[in-house]
Order: sequence, then C-alpha cells, then structure tokens
Amino acid sequence: MMGRLSHHQEQFFYSFRLDEAVSDDHPVREIAAVLDLSWVHSELAPYYSRLGRPSIDPVLMIRMLIVGYVFAIRSERALCRDVRVNLAYRWFCGLSIEDKIPDHSAFSRARNERFRNSEIFRSVFERVVGACIGAGLVGGEGFAVDASLIVADANKQRSTPGSQWNRQLDAQAVSRATKDYLATLDDAAFGAASDVRPKFVSPSDPAAQWTGAMRGPAFFAYSDNYLIDVKFGIIMDVEASRAIRQAEVGAANRRRA
Repeated sequence: MMGRLSHHQEQFFYSFRLDEAVSDDHPVREIAAVLDLSWVHSELAPYYSRLGRPSIDPVLMIRMLIVGYVFAIRSERALCRDVRVNLAYRWFCGLSIEDKIPDHSAFSRARNERFRNSEIFRSVFERVVGACIGAGLVGGEGFAVDASLIVADANKQRSTPGSQWNRQLDAQAVSRATKDYLATLDDAAFGAASDVRPKFVSPSDPAAQWTGAMRGPAFFAYSDNYLIDVKFGIIMDVEASRAIRQAEVGAANRRRA
C-alpha cells in the first residue's frame, strides 16, 4: 500500500548528530583534515580590546569565508544565508544545528578593521603555502605567471571622464573606503607606473581600470595576478593590480574605424 508522511503529532525528542549528516566524500571534510587555524586567536589578540562583550569568534568568520571562496558564494549576505541552511557548511565551521549565524555586517566591519590591519588573510595564505611545501606539493623549479580579469563593481553611467577628474578635490568628498583606494594610486600596480590618463574614472572605485582587454565593450576591472608552481599547480603568490590593458580614446576610435 502507498505510504504517506504523517504529521499528526510532533516528535518531542530528537537525536541528531551533525557529523553523520556530512558525507565522507564532501569537500569540506578534505579541507578540515588539513586546515589548522589554531594560531589565529593569538595572532589577532592585539587587535581586540580586553574589555567589553565578547566578539564573534574570528576563527568562525575565517572558516565561513573559506566556505565562500571554495564554493563561489559571491556575497557575505549570501554566505550567511547558505551557512544557515547547509549542514556541511555548519559542520565545517564548528557550528551546531542550533547555533546562530553571524550577521553579514560583521564581516564588513572585520574586513575593514581587525582583519585588514593584521593582514590575517595573508597569514592564512602563507601558512597554506607552507603546508603545501611541507607535503612535497611544490617543486620549486618551474613557475608560471597568470592573470585573471576581475570585473569591478563600478557603474559606467556614474563615471567621470578622465580629463575632468581631479584626484585632490574628489578625495575631500568621498567615503573612507574610497580614500583608501585613492591612496593606492601611488603604488606602481595601481597607476603610478603609467602617465596615461584613463578615459573614465569611477568616483566610487577610482583604483579600478577602464579596460578593453576582452576585445569587446570596455568596462571597469582589476587584474588578479598569480605565481604558480607547475608541479601540482600550487599558487605561490597572488597580487591584485589594475587591469593591464587600458581602454584609451585613440584605441576606441581605431576600433570604430
């Protein structure tokens, strides 16, 4: 006979183990087996006050961010939503089925304050590379350099023509985050290496480069540059910069011709 799910009476007691809900071949198990974040609390201790209410555990936040990077969850709001409902993500982050998920705004504050000042993400990256070297995954003999174009969150319709943009005047009216971007323009990787004035500048993200590198319509972008050991494809270093190829007025005119 055909069975039907009964909802006549709610179960009073539940017996549930989160570990049993995560399959043995799930990627989070492989990552958890080699990931060591036991050093994080001591390294971040100088950036936390000794008084006040306890903060969100920074190890939890870093584990959640690792989930976001590995599984291509593109926003912190979406990351918090997915960790809330995904049992494997909860298990990897050390959360029980009843633990609350940090609010997405906590990540923004941590990125702009403690995580940024301590360079904790660089420390995580370098320790992972060190673990790869210790495991014999790095040959150290052959390397390759590659770059990926990252589209910036900048609107062309709200941009300023390069000829009209005054860095000194604009810096007085922008947000703190934009002032930080403006400060990077003194670095060779973000504009100081070239005297060429960009065709357009985004007031909200002036370090983004107006580029035609994709041989199509130009857009604002960054370049993510990787140094790769060719033995097993381990990324040894990474640095963001402006997109290499600028979209200039002359080049645009030549394409129209």
